[in-house]
Amino acid sequence: MAFPSISFVFLCFFCFLPRLSLADHVLYTDEILMPGQNLTNGPYLLAMHHNCRLVLYNNTEPSWSTNATANGNSDCYLVLTQRGELVVRRSVHYALWSSGARSKKGKYALVLDAKGRIAIYGHRRWSTSNPNGLGGPDDLAIEEPATEYVLQSGHRMLAGDKLRYKEYELAFWRCNLVINHTRSGRWLWQTNTKVAQGPAGCYLQLESSGELSVKNGAQRLWSSNKRTDSGLHLAVLMFDGRLAVYGPLVWSNVRMDDSIVADAVTYGGSEYI
Repeated sequence: MAFPSISFVFLCFFCFLPRLSLADHVLYTDEILMPGQNLTNGPYLLAMHHNCRLVLYNNTEPSWSTNATANGNSDCYLVLTQRGELVVRRSVHYALWSSGARSKKGKYALVLDAKGRIAIYGHRRWSTSNPNGLGGPDDLAIEEPATEYVLQSGHRMLAGDKLRYKEYELAFWRCNLVINHTRSGRWLWQTNTKVAQGPAGCYLQLESSGELSVKNGAQRLWSSNKRTDSGLHLAVLMFDGRLAVYGPLVWSNVRMDDSIVADAVTYGGSEYI
């Protein structure tokens, strides 16, 4: 009786995994990077090579990498597991390298940020209630220029700012925070907030507790009402049009901020070039 080759099994396995747009800088649970694919954010690029080495570049200069390789093999891939662990595997299940940080089962997000750092946040704590959007990770017919679609804790999105992922846009409309499907013009979700009178200085803020708030000056107009452990969190406008909060920080390749990163956070785990 003949058995399928490892390569054939690997290809079939890949067919059922979520695909990734190469303009992305976020990798979600169970998404993978194949050899030749990468995450990009400005001059920074996280690339999966055919020798199974994961390398972070600043422009064209390597700055960090995993120390595991498999010469002559291209059946390797990078995956973010349901335990928040980043793993380089080959031949479907053989682990060559891992971040070493494991948490409770859930949905996590790996981010290549605008400063060239890679970090894992999770699990997912909150998301908007709009139905899954009109597009998805396989909807690659129109590739938009890379835009920002991530808000980090301690940061604000002001009334004139936007988060945008492909055809989905998070923006204010007269202090009403709206997720808009730009192809159809439909509003998929909104906070239903408004200011009765006077000039509006509305903004969206992600607190260190993971709570999202819409404020007008010192006045709170809306809140997600979902608080978690204090630490670094992330709000992401996802590929399905929902806004989700992940956190706190689980792992990063560098220490992010000594004042707020808990001792339990794992960082490093590889080598600097």
